[in-house]
Amino acid sequence: MRTGSYIVGLGSLLLLAIGLMACEEAIIPPTRTDAVFTVYGLFNPLSDTQAVRVYTVDHVLEITKPEPIDAVVTSVDLTTGETRVWEDSLVKFIRGTYGHIFYSPFTAEFEHRYRIDVDRSDGAHVEVTTTVPPLSEPEVSDPDPDIFELITTVLWPDAPNLIDIKVIYNSNVGITKWNYGDTSERVPGGRVVKVQFRRDTRDIFFEAIRAGINPVRLHYVEILAVVTNAEWVPPDGRFDPEVLVEPGTLTNVEGGFGFVGAGYETKIIWIPSDDVLDVAGFFTQ
Repeated sequence: MRTGSYIVGLGSLLLLAIGLMACEEAIIPPTRTDAVFTVYGLFNPLSDTQAVRVYTVDHVLEITKPEPIDAVVTSVDLTTGETRVWEDSLVKFIRGTYGHIFYSPFTAEFEHRYRIDVDRSDGAHVEVTTTVPPLSEPEVSDPDPDIFELITTVLWPDAPNLIDIKVIYNSNVGITKWNYGDTSERVPGGRVVKVQFRRDTRDIFFEAIRAGINPVRLHYVEILAVVTNAEWVPPDGRFDPEVLVEPGTLTNVEGGFGFVGAGYETKIIWIPSDDVLDVAGFFTQ
């Protein structure tokens, strides 16, 4: 076991899976349960290291102590049959709490299905399977400048699911961000996000008036989303920690609690045409 400040680069994706939240004491499993482990984690095909966080299940998920855990974590690539034993890393978080992050240095393959097994020395066992989504690179279509709403269509080909969708407008007024959550539509061949361009950019003009900025120029638009496996869908479409920490709310672990998903971040830069910028009120010269 390694201790200290080792940090596995899971970033915001694992936060969405609620696996690295430090408020362990708030996660209360049912009083009676045969479950022995709670597992949260992510397979990210854009990372060279995969990781999961493992808790032992007692009457209450107490704050993890800085000591060894009776658990062996292995993974199986169900597409190829390759098996790996993962290493335990004891991580100290900012609030002074500890967590057991099991990791293995390999790149998860697109469209491969993986199983995580967690075993205790007395034979107790939990497992979870997940499928890495296919590679999807977003494509933007300019809106029709003759339609007032200026709705921009963004397609993620072959994407089974999208979460954490954000649209960021970069202008000479500053940065304006819109959170679209998991608002996307399934279409033949992928998932589509409809960006409300005129609605979103109104805030830019309001701020320009307040700050006395004229003319107003839009430099570019960043459109981001996390492509995930189809099962990674929170209740009511919202990643609310107060809801998700309740055992069984979002889970795919057999014999235990937690959630292990698969996904990766995507981004595309869009520069609207002069026709679109002009009808939206932006300066184009």
